[in-house]
Amino acid sequence: MSKVAELNAKIAQLEKERDEIVSIERNAVIADIKSKMVAYNITVDELERKGKVAKAVKSPSPIKYRKSEHEYWVGRGPKPQWVKAIEAAGENVELYRIPE
Repeated sequence: MSKVAELNAKIAQLEKERDEIVSIERNAVIADIKSKMVAYNITVDELERKGKVAKAVKSPSPIKYRKSEHEYWVGRGPKPQWVKAIEAAGENVELYRIPE
């Protein structure tokens, strides 16, 4: 038998042994995963999301200033025109603050 044929026979034997070991260990790994899924209450649907974590629902910022039903401001971001007009007139926007 040639050297190459001997090496191919050894490779085939080692691959067969590897496949048997993987098969045995695979069953143990599956059992371990199932037990952890039960312990941590993990569903198959959660695993299928492919790393996407459910985002928390973001609630809108509470309104801090109100002039009328349709004119309000949460106090963040650019000032609306009605706030700019109040400040330009020399009034204090704090007069329109909603009590918490």
